[in-house]
Amino acid sequence: MNLKTIILLAMCLIFNINTVGIINSTDLTDSTENLKEAEGQDVIIAVIDSKINTEHEYLKDSCIEGKSFILNESNETGHGTAVSGAVLKYSRITAKQLWNSKSNITILPIEINVLDIQTDYGYLMGKAIQYAVDQGASVINMSFSSSNPSIYVYEKIRSGIEKGVIFISAAGNSGLNIYSFPAAYDGVISIGSHNNDNGKFSRSIFSNYNDDVDLLMVGEKILLPDDSESTGYSEKTGTSYSSGAFSGTIGELISNYPRLSTKHIMYALYDTAFSLEEEGCGYGILNIQKAKEYLDKLNNKELSPISYSSTQNLIQIKTENLDIPQVSAGRSHIASIVESKVKIAGNKSSNRAGVGNWDNITKVYAGNDNTVAVNLNNIPMATGYNVFNKNIFRGWTNIKSLTLSPNFTAGLTNDGKVYVTEYLKEFGVNNWNNVIQLCSGAHHLSGVLQNGSVVTSGYNIQMDTSSWKDIVYAASSTNNIVGINKYGKAVAVGDNFYGQCDLKNWANLVSVDVGDGFIVGLKSNGTVVAKGRNIYDVCQVEDLKNIIYIDAADTYFVAIDNQNNVFIKGKFFIDNKTK
Repeated sequence: MNLKTIILLAMCLIFNINTVGIINSTDLTDSTENLKEAEGQDVIIAVIDSKINTEHEYLKDSCIEGKSFILNESNETGHGTAVSGAVLKYSRITAKQLWNSKSNITILPIEINVLDIQTDYGYLMGKAIQYAVDQGASVINMSFSSSNPSIYVYEKIRSGIEKGVIFISAAGNSGLNIYSFPAAYDGVISIGSHNNDNGKFSRSIFSNYNDDVDLLMVGEKILLPDDSESTGYSEKTGTSYSSGAFSGTIGELISNYPRLSTKHIMYALYDTAFSLEEEGCGYGILNIQKAKEYLDKLNNKELSPISYSSTQNLIQIKTENLDIPQVSAGRSHIASIVESKVKIAGNKSSNRAGVGNWDNITKVYAGNDNTVAVNLNNIPMATGYNVFNKNIFRGWTNIKSLTLSPNFTAGLTNDGKVYVTEYLKEFGVNNWNNVIQLCSGAHHLSGVLQNGSVVTSGYNIQMDTSSWKDIVYAASSTNNIVGINKYGKAVAVGDNFYGQCDLKNWANLVSVDVGDGFIVGLKSNGTVVAKGRNIYDVCQVEDLKNIIYIDAADTYFVAIDNQNNVFIKGKFFIDNKTK
């Protein structure tokens, strides 16, 4: 394949980060002297960690009564005290810098011993999370890590997310491209650490740099409360404190923008981050001043300031009888088929590129952290990260197509039956009949039926497709489902924060796909339309023509023209070794 790749990155506006105190403040510069009283709503931030010294002078007036969830031995390392200090420190800096006011944050201390998960498989950790949600925490900070996921723990996290709770976790301090939990659970904000070398910012050398990291926050040599005594302080370094600092920051924003949903405040921080051209940095470094400007605009018009709708392109081509290429866009890798073998471009970590022995491949799919294919005998195979056993396909035969979710895999057979891995097994989707196509998000599965209707099942589904008719194709993300009917028109449901569901003017569609906050469509004349979250200019598609294929991931999409040229719109994976 002739790869003529165009990567269009929308760089954040350049600014003097030294003027953004929340980015660089590492000493105790959060004095409340001459500050006005807080005007926002009270916000509880739960810190699930080792035992917190609530009598420390820095914390004692900002903590409410909490609870311990431990098997036997109390966890008194002092880690939780320092993390709580980071939460309060950066909430106070945020309030002072943005509103010249005191902070409205209260700490809910919850003690755990992360080693208990080796014995109870996450039971007490799950109970601690449920307790935090029940006590009204808006933000839950989890500055700990485990190498293995727990379905019970994730069920509690998912339940909290459904209630609007923000979950934040440290990316880890191994300095490796590896996943750790709870940071790697879908829906949890993973925070890494950055440094500042005379105004030059980069990822801290110890900070894990997997493709699940969302943002970077200050995490080196921060002066924080020391548990050795109630008046002691010491410098702390690590992503644990980056996570705590971010929790305090977003908590203060939630306090001061009570009319906005917590999820949309989270996206405001993603959309305004200062991008770093470095592997494993996610959206980049938190830019609190830009975030405030974004939220102020959002507070007035209820539509994201970076929403975008592409203009119509009237170039005409003929697309009949063209061979549609087999290319799939994953979160940080692209999979394609060349001479019946799978080729991987981009991120090859976590064994997602372990496809060397695969032969006679007819279909390929790139997921968040895995690669899945179907061979000539209609047998599926998978490689990569196997969270919740989503790569286990025992007994799956006669597979026509697959759909990949961060948490599960579903398969459609040639006779319209459905298989699904364990995450969604309880929902009975294997009883669906007459299915012609599947699509999925993190917690749901949708199926297009022969009669043109669309069925959807999964956890807390707030996207109703029951009234859809004459649908011939559908695509989905965690937050949206979009369909094309037999007349080439589009319908969409789900979150409309970026205006991505307003598609009534789209027509003559032959394909459609969904990213994180944007929808992209392919028209019969070979042009492309896009609407929604224009991060990294992903929705500016007016230059695309003669396109025969599209496939979207979170922050980019792949387009292929009738000469097999490949175009990438948005931000694709950055590899330090090849950059």
